[in-house]
Amino acid sequence: MLFKIFYFFIFFFFFHSNLHGKDGSAITLIYHRFEDSKYPSTSVSQENFHSQLLYLKENNFNVLPISRLIDFFYNKKPLPDKSIFITIDDAYKSFYVHAFPILKKFDFPFSVFLSTDFVDKKGENDFMSWEMLREIQKSKGNILNHSHKHESFLKLSLDEVERDILLADEIISSNLGNVEKIISYPYGESNKNVRRLIENLGYKIAFSQHSSPIHFYENKYNLPRFSINDEYGRMKRFKQIVEAKPLTFNFFDILKNNEDDTSLEIKFKTDFDDDNINCFLNDGVLFKDVYQSFIKIRLTQLAKDKRYRINCTILKNTNLYWFGKIIIREDGKFFY
Repeated sequence: MLFKIFYFFIFFFFFHSNLHGKDGSAITLIYHRFEDSKYPSTSVSQENFHSQLLYLKENNFNVLPISRLIDFFYNKKPLPDKSIFITIDDAYKSFYVHAFPILKKFDFPFSVFLSTDFVDKKGENDFMSWEMLREIQKSKGNILNHSHKHESFLKLSLDEVERDILLADEIISSNLGNVEKIISYPYGESNKNVRRLIENLGYKIAFSQHSSPIHFYENKYNLPRFSINDEYGRMKRFKQIVEAKPLTFNFFDILKNNEDDTSLEIKFKTDFDDDNINCFLNDGVLFKDVYQSFIKIRLTQLAKDKRYRINCTILKNTNLYWFGKIIIREDGKFFY
């Protein structure tokens, strides 16, 4: 028999005309390395990056500073159509060398999430120095907290997570000035206890690494971002991503089988055409069952210590609607 392992949450559903007219939505992009062919899953070439920013410029996208999301969620200030946020995790030196000059050329705002223990002090590692980070600050770059040690918060006690976050905040502040209360989780991993801690520490929003557009009823402490790389970052896919709209639900629940700790069932309901919704798990197509307007998806034999990304999409009137979620199984427990 199935029982709930996590509280269910309900997204208040609005037709997309209201969602995009009154409140708006946005796409957040995440980059890591640049011009590093050894890491195709996290690297983007200069050529591709330039083409992507050129597409945003020529097609009148609104590339905004990340702090604009605080106004969106807390002050209900609508986002303009075609809103885009550019984020870079880990502060690799390859960003400074290959991507920063391109961003300056386009005059786009961006954010770098920094793990402070890795800042280059002697010119001996792959990460940026404080001098480089100060230069970035002067050119529409926002430096934000990405932890100190860059260890998964799921592998640390809450006390350890708190100390790590506060240490990173102190180091950034002492070198660069006050830090906005925005954070991205190492590896995009968190759970409800970590998110509650982040909120109690005064952070306004927090980012994960699952793919989905942002809308007003999103969890502010588990915001999605689309990962961009050369492996899956060709222009055709990039255009699909930046044009995507939120696939929202009026019911969403995750349940676990009491007799099988490797399986989950996802159940949701939406006003879109159920038959045309396609769901994928780590690039594999998921079988879905439609019953009384609910869609059910069963995930089986989920391996421990592994991240699973679920994406559901539907094409309607040439618009691509997208929902994504990350699920982690670790030590017999599921986190999402």
